[in-house]
Amino acid sequence: MSDPGAAMATQTIAQGHRSRRPARHGDAAAPVRRLIATGIHIARAITSGLVAACAAQADGIDYRSNAAWLARPGIESPALRVPADGGTHALGDNARADAFYIHPTTGMNADIDNVPIDDARALATARLMLEAQTTPFNGIARIYAPRYRQAALHVFDGDEDALQIPMNLAYQDVRAAFLDYVQHDNDGRPFFLVAHSQGSNHALRLLAEEIAGTPLQDLLVAAYVPGMPVPRALFVGPLATIPPCAEPRQTGCIAAWETFAEGFDGFEAWEGANHFWDVEAGRWHTARGMALVNVNPVSWVIDDQATPRSAHRGAVPFGVPGTHFSAVIPRLASARVAHDRVLVSPDLPAGLFSDGGIFDEGNYHVFDISLFWADIRANAGERLAAFLADP
Repeated sequence: MSDPGAAMATQTIAQGHRSRRPARHGDAAAPVRRLIATGIHIARAITSGLVAACAAQADGIDYRSNAAWLARPGIESPALRVPADGGTHALGDNARADAFYIHPTTGMNADIDNVPIDDARALATARLMLEAQTTPFNGIARIYAPRYRQAALHVFDGDEDALQIPMNLAYQDVRAAFLDYVQHDNDGRPFFLVAHSQGSNHALRLLAEEIAGTPLQDLLVAAYVPGMPVPRALFVGPLATIPPCAEPRQTGCIAAWETFAEGFDGFEAWEGANHFWDVEAGRWHTARGMALVNVNPVSWVIDDQATPRSAHRGAVPFGVPGTHFSAVIPRLASARVAHDRVLVSPDLPAGLFSDGGIFDEGNYHVFDISLFWADIRANAGERLAAFLADP
């Protein structure tokens, strides 16, 4: 379905900016006992106050209200759309799993550090990203996507100290929304954590502080968190029990990647402008100079083997009036992991992809999910099937 406002909206898209069981590769049967048992654990955790302490509100944001959400069951939203000729459909409330989605930076406000959830321009762009980034999951999952007081784009141009308060406030909202979802809506269902850019920052912090080592970890099918540098060091520390996704059917893992054109040479500046949550230090840090995790989002393997264009299941165009979200286009790009990034070739067609000139040529940050839309949709289905088959 073509969106004639997409080009204007893309002008505001930016920034990126106790041991439990290990990740599973299951192909056995009888998921019901595990899901029931885990549901009981969740109920006990809620009763003990693990979740209820801060679930409902965050400084006036009432996450019991539909007005605090971009998408949730019962709300008509772009998360329920599919490309017009994609041969796919959304299951909505009939889905077997849930997807909790955290949107990227969409607020360009220069005069405030945190963007109100009713800011019209930021909200319009958040809905555009909701369409582009949650729809790969709507064939298998109910979509939950909170509004939150995101850190504005200009915050990421400042020094590291200036980043702390705005990002912590944004995370406070995300955490409150997630815990509200857990208390009121999850009901022992398997779930995906999906995010992009600034949203991936908050998702990784949720994984470290609210999911790893808790009963929720047993319900995590996988986390898809592209668009931010993800240091390998996290996986020998706070995320030791939730490893990087390294195989297509692996579950209980984290799939991370950043997408650039072959030949892109601006990685150092990009690293300096983006951050991750350092659990031990209790602050946001740049990932400059750190070894990073990237999975190939076509093969879903962590190696340097290039996948040919013939293996690419398909992209969904973004940002160009007349083609935006209009179709699934297969065999568009080859992909390989190199320089701790995902590099694709050939260059993306200008008639299919535009970020409004926000990022340098060859920086495909805005398209991290759109470029691999059909690959993600198929892979999420594989992981859910493996999860449900694992006793």
